[in-house]
Amino acid sequence: MIAFYITGTSSGIGKALAEQALQIEDSMVYGFSRSCTIEHPNYNHTTIDLSNIEDIVRLNFEKHSNAYKAVLINNAGIIGDVKPIGEQTNETIVKVFNLNTICPAVLTNKFIQTYNGLDVSKVIINISSGAARHPIESWAPYCASKAAVDMFSQVLQAENGYEAKNIKIFSVAPGIVDTNMQQQVRNSNSIDFPHFEKFVGYKKNGQLANSASVARKILEISENPLEHQNVLLDVREH
Repeated sequence: MIAFYITGTSSGIGKALAEQALQIEDSMVYGFSRSCTIEHPNYNHTTIDLSNIEDIVRLNFEKHSNAYKAVLINNAGIIGDVKPIGEQTNETIVKVFNLNTICPAVLTNKFIQTYNGLDVSKVIINISSGAARHPIESWAPYCASKAAVDMFSQVLQAENGYEAKNIKIFSVAPGIVDTNMQQQVRNSNSIDFPHFEKFVGYKKNGQLANSASVARKILEISENPLEHQNVLLDVREH
């Protein structure tokens, strides 16, 4: 069997990932988010606020010793305040780093501990962003928190060896996707965000990818991890 552990499954890419993973033969999917929007006999949901570090530290993964593959997809994330530094709330900055960086780091640690020593192929996919690799004004915490995920992923693969076949780690930029995050950007103040009109145009001109197609490409990476040599990936290049 394949065991999937996916965060942020209530909507967007996370929900699409969980729904498509459930279509894979002999799969079991564990979803983690604040609300459950999926009903399926092979879907197990944990209601949790992934920005609450105390809850994350207490969380444990169910181990499947009979699985031939275990996949962790750290998908949950938030953009926070779309404002320059100096005009953001401290609480939101902390929440962005908690959810985008600390949560995937802790869950990855727990995932490896859970399956350490077992003859199970392990795949870890951290959902990053093009904003991790290109600075965008008024997105400082988001850009920085996702850049940290990129480096965390690269170090993790280095620790386990770039030629390792039993564990593969990726940090994947999903492109510009039609999600609640994009809606939040379009609802921001043009005075605070110099790229406001460009992002409004993405929606108006039909340039946003849909969650289902992006999820399909991410799952293809998990299905064929040895085909990808680089840790940092972008679905728009595959």
